[in-house]
Amino acid sequence: MDINWFYFSDTNTPPGEVKILLEKQRFKLSVTNQIEKLHTLLIQNNQSVLFLKAHTLYNVYELCQEISVLYPHVYIILIVPDNMENLKKAMLMGASDTLRSSYDHDELSEAIDHAKKYMEHRAKKDQLYLLKEKSRVIAISNPKGGVGRTLLTVNLAIAFARMGKRVAVIDGNLQFGEVAMYYNMKPKRSIYEWVKEGYGRENYSIDQYMTNVEGDVSILAAPPRPEFFEGISDEHMQAAIEATKKLFDIVIIDMPVYLSEIHLRCLDMADEVLLLAVNEISVLRLSQLYLETLDSIKQRDKVKLILNRNTKGQGIEIKKIEEIFGLPLFYSLPEQVNVATASIKAGQPFMLSNSRSHLGKGVWKLAEKLIDQMNEGPTEGKKSRRWFLVGK
Repeated sequence: MDINWFYFSDTNTPPGEVKILLEKQRFKLSVTNQIEKLHTLLIQNNQSVLFLKAHTLYNVYELCQEISVLYPHVYIILIVPDNMENLKKAMLMGASDTLRSSYDHDELSEAIDHAKKYMEHRAKKDQLYLLKEKSRVIAISNPKGGVGRTLLTVNLAIAFARMGKRVAVIDGNLQFGEVAMYYNMKPKRSIYEWVKEGYGRENYSIDQYMTNVEGDVSILAAPPRPEFFEGISDEHMQAAIEATKKLFDIVIIDMPVYLSEIHLRCLDMADEVLLLAVNEISVLRLSQLYLETLDSIKQRDKVKLILNRNTKGQGIEIKKIEEIFGLPLFYSLPEQVNVATASIKAGQPFMLSNSRSHLGKGVWKLAEKLIDQMNEGPTEGKKSRRWFLVGK
């Protein structure tokens, strides 16, 4: 696929390693310090990535906003002075990614790789929208609270969105859902209003009841009060998922801990079930019991085992966990308490505020792995010997 790479600097700073890295990958970089020429280049080329560095003649954030409005097709990598780095502000102004002026080789390589991935996914997007069967539903689940389901849900959604996917999040915890809180939002509408007003009516599209949040994600929030969940049935949930699939490439459901008809219906509608566990005996025991339940209702084949807060040398060995569950470990996310805690307290996903943290990189790689497997299609699960956490 052809990608047009551009570099603009109002300080006459040469592209340096940007050009070297791109040329190694057989890409051509067009360089200019003239704003008029930059506009001409962006108008003439569609699949474009722009490294934007401005500090002297222009305010880099204001220039970014102007370019993103005029040329929404452009993937902007904002290069900012270290003391001006503000990822949240950059995203609000239309940047797709940021680099500090003092970026190192790995950070630049990562930014280029992200841009390439985004362009590849966007090139396929129109085709994917026509093929509605390509929409995927991912349920993130575990019967134990506090394992990080909601935190993974909101950040994984942003990772998918930054890959060029249109992403929706459905809060399946209808009594005490926290998805909106993790985005620091108080939605005016929720699934409760959709059931009352829009369910069964063609003129009331479900996206009218969704809330757009930072990171280009739409959420269908839980009801505003716990008692309102009683008016929502599993049939309502099925209709909500089906309606959302028509509008989005990926639908992520943050599942509740308790089993119910709604929980089971969500599992039935899901293409993948991410069983999120941590390496603690109580969590693993409940997770195993939950997996056996999924086996009894013929949902086990959808399950992918994700280990959260993984620290080498602590807890049960990975091979033993795989034997216990009879499943290969699909992915493990590192423990980074400071990043997770700061994200929750601020009500801002770390994929926006600290995407280059170890945890942020882990979520990004998980998203890539899921996308790659979706593109490959279903594969047969491996069989292994079953072990048990308690008794024989």
